[in-house]
Amino acid sequence: MASVVRGTSLRAGGACVRCRKGKTKCVYENGRAPCRNCAKGMHECYLPSESMAHHHGQSPARPPRPRESLPGERSVSATSDRQPVSTGTVLPRNMQSNSEKLNPELLTECERVISKTIPSCVAFHKPSFLQKLKNSTLEASIVNGLLTCAARSSPALIRRYGGQGGASAAAEHFAVKAINIIMQNLDNPSLADIQALCLLIIHEWGNRNAVRAYIYLGQAARMAQMYRIIAVHQNRGDPDQFIKDESFRRTLWLIYVLDCFLTSSPGRQPAVSHHDIKDVPLPCLDMSFNFGTPVYVRTLAGGPPPTLPDPSTPMTEVGEFGHIVMATQAWRNVIEMLTTVTSATFSEEECASLEAGIEAVRSSLPPHFMDKPGQINLHITMGSGFTYAMLHCLLHCATIMVNRRRLLHLVTTDGFNHETWRMVPHVHLQTVDRVFAAAHSVVSLLLALEANADKDAVLNFPLVMLFSCFTACSTVAWFSLKGLTPGDVNETAESIVRDGMRFLQDGANIWILAVPWYRHLSVMNKVLRNGDRTLQRAQPEPTIPSIKEDTASQPDNPDSMDYERPQSANTQEQADGRGSEPPRKSGFTTINGGSAGASTPATASPPPGQTKADSPAPSSSGQAAESAPASGNDMTAAELCVAFERQLLELDDLAAFMGGGV
Repeated sequence: MASVVRGTSLRAGGACVRCRKGKTKCVYENGRAPCRNCAKGMHECYLPSESMAHHHGQSPARPPRPRESLPGERSVSATSDRQPVSTGTVLPRNMQSNSEKLNPELLTECERVISKTIPSCVAFHKPSFLQKLKNSTLEASIVNGLLTCAARSSPALIRRYGGQGGASAAAEHFAVKAINIIMQNLDNPSLADIQALCLLIIHEWGNRNAVRAYIYLGQAARMAQMYRIIAVHQNRGDPDQFIKDESFRRTLWLIYVLDCFLTSSPGRQPAVSHHDIKDVPLPCLDMSFNFGTPVYVRTLAGGPPPTLPDPSTPMTEVGEFGHIVMATQAWRNVIEMLTTVTSATFSEEECASLEAGIEAVRSSLPPHFMDKPGQINLHITMGSGFTYAMLHCLLHCATIMVNRRRLLHLVTTDGFNHETWRMVPHVHLQTVDRVFAAAHSVVSLLLALEANADKDAVLNFPLVMLFSCFTACSTVAWFSLKGLTPGDVNETAESIVRDGMRFLQDGANIWILAVPWYRHLSVMNKVLRNGDRTLQRAQPEPTIPSIKEDTASQPDNPDSMDYERPQSANTQEQADGRGSEPPRKSGFTTINGGSAGASTPATASPPPGQTKADSPAPSSSGQAAESAPASGNDMTAAELCVAFERQLLELDDLAAFMGGGV
């Protein structure tokens, strides 16, 4: 009988607008929109009587119905405002999940995120997620959270939902739905709501909405605390209890990892305290998690878990996600040093201790996760390529930052010059070698992932991997421009920077956060490529002081920065060399999106009458914006190095990592 109802379910208003235009039969599943034709083509489905309200972004007079065959969007208007829409009644979770079925296209996108995309592929239980997706029982909040991630790397979703805004706008389309559902369920948060909020944190972070991402992070931590209190009294004795407990633990560790990243600056208080994680076991092996095999794993501090029934009970090794957590802690320890040390308090012993901690994480890795030549290709074949690359990018980035700080302290001390550099102890030359080796490894990991990428999806590197690439390439460029490297490695440096430029340019099309990283590296790449051949000095602009307040985050204008552009008679050389970088105006791009002049005693102020041109805004497609050429000369390598060193001392790179405002 039910099949008869579905087959003849033509609503009182008749066929929808699209079916009328195509003169096709308009059949609704269970009497609800969208119809079969609109659901298959992922189109808006509305009746002729609703067309006026639809085009003006208004809700129809009749009760709201979900669009695009997506679960849970009960009251989200066609506009992209973030205000929760008040509803008379909040549907139960099972009704939210089952009210609509995902069409095959969206179902495939969700499966891709769960199976292949960091962090979903390591933090979520794949078998149960995939089964719930097929049964249409996965909660609406996490479905829209998964689609938020999928929209950044899916050409179909970008075309359908991105419009002129590109990948970021497509992701925002689903993020609005997810946050509305999470807020409606705030009185009784589920684990799926917390997991969805974690994905939204990454989304807002990537969109350079630093304050919103930080607030969501605190909310996720509080929701996890309340969920732990409620869940501890429920479902004890459940045969799947280990999977549920491990799912919560992995979600808590995901919040911890995000907390390490998003509080990488003075003034940002952690959302996860030591008390929250001190007794929480690290994530177990994925095989045990997927099959629900109960195991016991040590805590982050190295002690036994409190649930260990007997001291003689054996504990298993730390899992893949657990190693990422340990690498994140080592990375975060380096950040703590960078944000607290000054020129007067710098300690070589502290740097050595941090390097020892990084090496301790490396030595604790199982043999198949060791950093060896060609190992990444084996992991790509086994489906764990991004997990392996994420782990080692964190460790390499930490190695680069701690060794860079060593050399930064050396070159910023009084009396340093190239003659003294030739006389420095051999240990500093080893420091340069370690940085080059780590930078080469980061770029090699990304090249391997690129070579084996899925041809049907846009290659989307996680933000941390892109930042590791930026850190590696900018440091190598600085070493070369500063003359800290032997002459025979300059070609290697240019190759590393060139590959990094390409990755960051592609990343800027997906993540707004990566736009200033790409533009900054493009300036360094140009000066590195040109050297001092033109013997021209810049006409710098006044130095703009660093902004150190959270309110300085500018989500609506995230790329306020300036560039320089050479005046050269050889226009062909400019055209050939500028294919992967935007035109630049006078001045130097700061890492965090501001602009600063390379102040020298002779040129500390701009010429009279010189006014600052408007900064280029990001393009509507989310790509690195292009600005009109302006007159100006290139900076010299020495001026660029002075500006870069000042930015590192002011922690501008960490400000850029968190969203441009700290």
